[in-house]
Amino acid sequence: MNNRADLSEKAYDLYNYLLAHHLGKNRGILRPDLAREFGVDERTLRKLTQEINSSMNYDKMVSTSHCCYLCATKEECLNALRNTYNMAITLFKKAKKMEKKVGMNGQVRIALGENYKDFIETFKE
Repeated sequence: MNNRADLSEKAYDLYNYLLAHHLGKNRGILRPDLAREFGVDERTLRKLTQEINSSMNYDKMVSTSHCCYLCATKEECLNALRNTYNMAITLFKKAKKMEKKVGMNGQVRIALGENYKDFIETFKE
């Protein structure tokens, strides 16, 4: 099932490391510690975990709530999925609030000058 072709070398190494050392929530590792272990910053670590979670060739999901680990049970998978949905909903709500702020008190108008209206109309489409 593990087809390396769709993962970068670093993501593949991370998956195998988590599989060997951090399978299940009780064996989780803090994100900063895992990033240090792999010699990457936390942003890169997020990209690697997203790469693993997006691959259909790997049957285990990486949970990154509170600590990082490969989900070992259905319950852990459902919790990781629930957390992802909650983050997506939170980001969507934030984007909608930001959308309402566009143009308030001339915030965007100042930077865009006479192109302001065209810019805003593009977002409405």
